[in-house]
Amino acid sequence: MSPTQLEVMKHAFTAIPELMGAALQRSAYSPNIKERKDESCAIFTADQKMIAQAEHIPVHLGAMPSALESVTSSFEMEERSQLILNDPYSGGTHLPDVTIIKPVFREDDLLGYVVNRAHHSDIGGKTPGSMPGNSERLEEEGIVISPRYLIKNNEYVEEVMDILKKARSPEERIGDVKAQVGANERGAKEFKNTVEKFGYQEFLTFKEEILKYSETRTRKMIENMPSDVLSYEDHMEWKDPIKLKVHIDVKEEEIDFDFSDTASQVDGNINAPKPVTYSAVYYVIRCLLPRDVPVNDGCYRPLNIRIPEGSLLNPKPPAAVSAGNVETSQRVVELLLRALYHVFPKKIPAESQGTMNNLTIGNDRFTYYETIGGGAGASFEGKGESGVHVHMTNTKNTPIEALENDYPLRVTSYKLREGSGGEGEHRGGEGIVREIKLLEDAEASIQSERRKKGPKGANGGADGKPGVNMMFKDKVPKELKSKITLRMKKQEIIRIETPGGGGWGVRKI
Repeated sequence: MSPTQLEVMKHAFTAIPELMGAALQRSAYSPNIKERKDESCAIFTADQKMIAQAEHIPVHLGAMPSALESVTSSFEMEERSQLILNDPYSGGTHLPDVTIIKPVFREDDLLGYVVNRAHHSDIGGKTPGSMPGNSERLEEEGIVISPRYLIKNNEYVEEVMDILKKARSPEERIGDVKAQVGANERGAKEFKNTVEKFGYQEFLTFKEEILKYSETRTRKMIENMPSDVLSYEDHMEWKDPIKLKVHIDVKEEEIDFDFSDTASQVDGNINAPKPVTYSAVYYVIRCLLPRDVPVNDGCYRPLNIRIPEGSLLNPKPPAAVSAGNVETSQRVVELLLRALYHVFPKKIPAESQGTMNNLTIGNDRFTYYETIGGGAGASFEGKGESGVHVHMTNTKNTPIEALENDYPLRVTSYKLREGSGGEGEHRGGEGIVREIKLLEDAEASIQSERRKKGPKGANGGADGKPGVNMMFKDKVPKELKSKITLRMKKQEIIRIETPGGGGWGVRKI
C-alpha cells in the first residue's frame, strides 16, 4: 500500500471512533458524559487488534483490549447483538465504567468490533457514586456485571435492564446505556460504509499495514534509546505508605517493564486491575512516540510487562479497585516517567498533580461525580499548564451552570490556586480550588492522592504544593483525609484544593 493511501485510510478509520464519541455525548442523559465527556471509543479488527481510537481517556482505552478478549473468549459473536460488562476482573477498569461491545459484519465476514466505555455517575454499592473512600471489597463499590449479552436479536435482554434499575437514578443509568448502544450502532454503520468505500481487500491490507507501521516506528524509537536497566520507587498514600516500584530494561528493539517489587494488594480500594496498569504503560509509550505515529495495537507489540498476581497492580478478586483505576493509575504514570526521565530529559516534564481528585456527592435522589483538574509539571519547553486534567484522565469540567441546574448544589468558589505550582526556571502549573455547598443532605466521597507530599520538581525545580481536602460546618473548617466518605448536612460546604505541578530548573535571579 502506498504511503498516501495508508494516510488517507488512517484518517478515515480514525474518524469512526470520533463520530461515535460525538454521538454518545449528544445523546447521554448524565452531565458526567454529556458535559465532562467521561467516555471513550475505539474500533478493533476481527482478531481483537485495536486499529483506531478517538482522543478520549487513556485509562479507558488502554484497558479495552482486555475487555474485548474477555467477551470473545466466552461468547459467539452475532450480528444483531451487543455485549456489556463492568467487571474489573474481566477486562473492566472500575465498576462505574460500563463497556459495551458490538461485532460488525459484512455479509458473513466479521469485520471487527466497535467498543465504547463510559463512566456512569452511579452503579449501586454502599455509597452514592459507587466510589467509597473506605471500600475493601468489590461488591461494596456497586453492581458487578460480568460479560453478557445486553442486546440479542436486536432486543434488549430484560435481565440486564433489571440489573441496571438497581442503581441509583435508574432512568439516567438506562438512558446512558442506550446512548452507548446508539454510539456503537453509529460506529458499526460508519465502519461498514468505510470498508465498502475503499474495498474489502484494501481494508484487509490496510489493517495489517497500519499495525506494522506503528510497530516499526515504536521499535525505531526504542532502538535509539540507550540500552540500560532503569528503576524508580515511590509510595501511594494509605494507612502506611504503599510501595510502587518498576524496573525497566531497554533492549535493542523491546522494553521490559517489571513491577515485581511493587507492594502486595491491600484491603482497600487503591488496588489497580491489571488492564489499568497496562493502560498506564501504554500511555507513557504513546507520550514518548512522535505525534505522527498512529496509536494502535502495533505500538504495544515491543512491550513486555510483568506484574505478579496478587500485587497492588494485579490484585485477586474480590479486592476493591475504585481508586486504583483513577488514582493508582496516575501514580504509575509518574513512576514510569521518573524512571525514564534521564533518557528523555527534554521531553519528560516535572511531576504533574498525580491525582484525579475524585469527588462524589449524592443520596437516593441524585449523584454528582467529578474529577477536578490541577497543575501540570513544567518542562524544558516552558511552564506547566494550570487547572487542567493530566495524564490518565482527559475529561472536561462540569460547567457551573450545568452543575447547579442538575443537582441540589451551589458552587461557592471556583478558581486557580495561586502559588501552588513549584518555583523554577519554568514554574509548575497552578492547582484549582473547587468549593461546593450542599442544598440538601447527602453523602460525599473523596478519592485523591498527593495530600501529604506535593508533585516533585525536575532539574532543580521546586515541588508543587500538595492538595488539601476540607469541609466547613457552621463556617468551621475541618481537614479531611485523602480518601474518605462522610455524611453531610444541608448548607455544609466541601472544598477541594488540588496540587500544583512541579517546577523545572533552578530559578534564575
